[in-house]
Amino acid sequence: MTTLDIAARIHARFASRVVHTTGAALRRLVCSAGIGAAVFASHSAIAAPEGTIYFAGVAYTSNDSDIARSYPHLSIELTGNGAVALNSRIRSLIQGQTLPESIAFDSLGSINDASKATALALALDGETTSVEHIGNVYKLRTEISGEALFFDFKEKQVLGGFPFTIDYIDVSSTPPGDADIRKAFHEMIVGAPNRHDVASEFVKVLERSQVPNAANKHLRVTVSTLGPKAVEYIQQVAPQLDQAAFTQEVAREFGEYLGANQQLSILPYGSNQAIGKSMAARFIEGDAVSLKIPDADYEIHLNVAGFKKFEQSRSNVDALLLYGAFVDVDVLEPLSQKVYFSQRIKQGESKTIPLTQASVDDWSLSTDTLLSLFDNFTKAMSNSRSAWLNSGLPDNRQARDQFSSLEELVKSCR
Repeated sequence: MTTLDIAARIHARFASRVVHTTGAALRRLVCSAGIGAAVFASHSAIAAPEGTIYFAGVAYTSNDSDIARSYPHLSIELTGNGAVALNSRIRSLIQGQTLPESIAFDSLGSINDASKATALALALDGETTSVEHIGNVYKLRTEISGEALFFDFKEKQVLGGFPFTIDYIDVSSTPPGDADIRKAFHEMIVGAPNRHDVASEFVKVLERSQVPNAANKHLRVTVSTLGPKAVEYIQQVAPQLDQAAFTQEVAREFGEYLGANQQLSILPYGSNQAIGKSMAARFIEGDAVSLKIPDADYEIHLNVAGFKKFEQSRSNVDALLLYGAFVDVDVLEPLSQKVYFSQRIKQGESKTIPLTQASVDDWSLSTDTLLSLFDNFTKAMSNSRSAWLNSGLPDNRQARDQFSSLEELVKSCR
């Protein structure tokens, strides 16, 4: 496969505070066998200095207990030598950096006699693969989402994690085969020239991380849906799209932008699974514990109301297309049901297309517009003078007053 987009498209996002992981959806954490240092060494292990973070290894997080089905490519890559290579790369990169936290790899001591033990894992939240036939070319996109996940073992508490996502796009004149897809995931795991990889992004996250304060107030996306017009648009431009998976992606993307742009602790979206207050965790050595998860103080409900595309102008050589994305956002306190914000926000993006271009990837341009909407909206939460508000927020007093309330809510969560 010929790589045309040699500089990988990447949208790694992280805040200077941690983002709490979800267990409120009964997500199951299963560490990859043989990856990383043992979480718990024997009782005779020498304890590291107080304040040290212990690297526990690489873990899967999933609502599905069948890891091979949820992670069809990563579960293969992280078997045997792939696991060893990833762990070795993480260790090498971390030891070459000056990080806010001291991270130990080989001596974790015992949970039974530790007065305080905090561990760190590279948690893999998901993988996606898509192939699109656009004109005379095929576009392969592979994506991995993960987070730097912290645990307090004494209290059996998930402390939080910095989320990030990397993706890569290859274009070729022939359909990508299984070998091409495996190669893409392999290089995102072990690293390759001119490509971003999981280990390097993980370390970049750690450069800005610190063990989170569980006392902070938390925001969390609890609802993510598609409106009728959005469904109709998707059926027209991306009929093969898994709409259920897309709603989860919408929630995750919004949470990542909010956490990064506002430096907040966020409880990630937990899909439509049953909600609980703990999650099962199975570590490398086989030990299993139940980790407590804090409740969200404020809930965010997202409904992608629709998308639009129309031709704005045309010349003898190109056409100017305008893409629009519309999202209903509600922010409320779950106990009192007090609504702080309930408005439809919107974003427009233009794209100049040469008339000689045979086809246009409308869905990719539409999702890029949606991500721009999330980015601009979450940035404006700490900048009431943002020019984006003039076009993205409804032009009425209620919308402005609610946005001011949202600003104050965000401040209270820092």
